[in-house]
Amino acid sequence: MKIVLIRNYNPYYENGASANRFASLADGLCKNGAQVIIVVTGGYSSVQEKKNGTRYFHKGIEIRYFSKLLNHTLLRRRINKYLLSEINDKITQFRLKRLLSWDYDYLWLTNNINALKFFNANNGKIGRSLIEINEFHDIYKQPGHITNKIQLKKFQEVEALFLSVIKKIDCFAIMTNTLLEFYKPMAKASARFIHLPMTVDMSRFDIEKQVQAESRYIAYAGALSNEKDGVDISIRAFGSICAQHPGLELRLAGGWQPGVEKQKQIISQLGIEDRVKYVGLLSADQIPNFFVNADVLALPRPDSHQAQGGFPTKLGEYLATKNPVCVTRVGEIPNYLEDNVSAFMATPGDADSFADALQRALSDKENAKRVGEGGYSVAYENFNMDVQAKRFYDFLQENL
Repeated sequence: MKIVLIRNYNPYYENGASANRFASLADGLCKNGAQVIIVVTGGYSSVQEKKNGTRYFHKGIEIRYFSKLLNHTLLRRRINKYLLSEINDKITQFRLKRLLSWDYDYLWLTNNINALKFFNANNGKIGRSLIEINEFHDIYKQPGHITNKIQLKKFQEVEALFLSVIKKIDCFAIMTNTLLEFYKPMAKASARFIHLPMTVDMSRFDIEKQVQAESRYIAYAGALSNEKDGVDISIRAFGSICAQHPGLELRLAGGWQPGVEKQKQIISQLGIEDRVKYVGLLSADQIPNFFVNADVLALPRPDSHQAQGGFPTKLGEYLATKNPVCVTRVGEIPNYLEDNVSAFMATPGDADSFADALQRALSDKENAKRVGEGGYSVAYENFNMDVQAKRFYDFLQENL
């Protein structure tokens, strides 16, 4: 079985939940015997990545670049996004026509404007199609997602294309039951669906913990967003308990977001500047050590449209470490986790409730260890890449 996946960026060089999701699924399909080709339409994320050229192999997966743009600095990303995107899109559409002569079983689409345009223009010439959906298509309408009119116009264009394309797709892999129930009525009658929960490569986190009493910390990694992941709630909750835990830090990993200024104001108001550390954007190779060596892993996700439909990939990674996890009862998270059994649960949007979860995770080491192991069991049974990739592979084989 041969699968061609079209993505904006190479998931093995890109940071973030979506990249991790696609990398784990591609790896898993390859392990099960599928031939996977990833076509990259947005160019390179780093100078190091560009050294691979326009075609190379990663763990048996072929990576091909249909764009040569370099996005390694903020300035270059802005130039490419706002000045060169129209030209790049036209060139990419021309190059994507090569796929019409390729021999493959599935064309795997993403919420990528070039992939969607190509599919819409050539639907009758394309074989079986597949799309993976892990969040609502309209989350860009939430506060904090759009910063200018150019972005808004682009998101609206992608939304219109997406809603047109899903009416013609053959197979859907959908992360949550909420999303499955929402999108199934929009699909054609012959479409096939699989509920494919978030996936994590458990082996990435099977590393030895480096115990350093002088370097204890609570960890968070992801978008430093208050609206999406409640980073401001983490800071307020930590501020209310940190006096009881001398030497403990809150370490936040991620790229700059507009909400960071508000976070720094809260940190200053609480007088905990020496206890909260921004450690920057970590690479995929750095994430396992950052998570495994933490005392507690935090995710106070607020209740939102995005949270109701999606499921945080980082939560599966947190659980894979066997460390205690503090998380809010939002979306489908309570379908998998139980308070004081597999995680320390809190009420979304409530800093006091999250502070209580942190305190419970920190105050009883033996219980925290037990809960951490319970969380690991949940991840192993439900989110294990090997298990879910085999289900995905079998689903695709059955629907050829």
